[in-house]
Amino acid sequence: MIDMEAVDREIRAARAELADPGNTKGILSLPTRVRIWRAMLDPDDDETSYQHRIRLKIACVRHVLPVWYRGFPGDQRVEEMLALTQDLMDRRETDTDQAQEYAESLLVGVIDDVNASATEVEPGVLKPEVTKEIASFVADAASLMATEACSRNPDYDTLEEDDDLTDDDELLPDSLESSYSCASAAAGALNWMPIEQTDVPARRAFWTWYLDKAIPTVLAT
Repeated sequence: MIDMEAVDREIRAARAELADPGNTKGILSLPTRVRIWRAMLDPDDDETSYQHRIRLKIACVRHVLPVWYRGFPGDQRVEEMLALTQDLMDRRETDTDQAQEYAESLLVGVIDDVNASATEVEPGVLKPEVTKEIASFVADAASLMATEACSRNPDYDTLEEDDDLTDDDELLPDSLESSYSCASAAAGALNWMPIEQTDVPARRAFWTWYLDKAIPTVLAT
C-alpha cells in the first residue's frame, strides 16, 4: 500500500520549494521530485508502482503536446510514441529491444530536422529552428518515456540513496527524465539557461499542474 501521508508531505514540501522567493526560475529540483517518486512506490506491488511511474510520464507528454505541434504541425511522431508506451505498459508490445531502438530514433530524427531548418528569416520573427528546438524537448520526453516503459523496474527514476546528483542538468545530455524535459518545453528553456530566455510563469505553471493535478490523478487510477 502507498503511504499517502508521505506522498502528501513530499508534495507540500515541493509546493514550498516552488513558492520560495529565491526560486526565481520556478524550478522543481530533481531531489525534490525523487522524494515524491519514492513516496509513490507501493512496496507490495511493483506492477502498480511501474504503472503509476509511466502514466505520470504520459500525462506530462500529453500536457505539452501543443508545444510539439507548434514546432512540427501535423507531425504524429510523439503520438506514435505515446501509443507505443501504452502498448508496452499493457504488454501488447513485448519486443523491448526493438521498442527502445524505435524510441531512441525519435529524438535523433527530430534533432536532424531542427538542424535542417536552421535558416535565416526576417528580423524580429522567431526563427523556425528555435520553435523546432523547443519542440524537440517534447520529443526528448517522449523518447525517454517509451524507453523507460521498456523497464518494469519500479525504482527506475528514484536513484540510489547515496546518489549526490542535485540538478537535472547534471544528467545531460542523454539521461534526463521526462518531466524535466516537459517543463523545459513549457518554459522554452532548460534550467541552466538565462532567466531572460525562460518563460518562468509557464515553467511554474507546469510544475504546479504536476503537483496538484497530474500526481493525484495518476495515483487515483
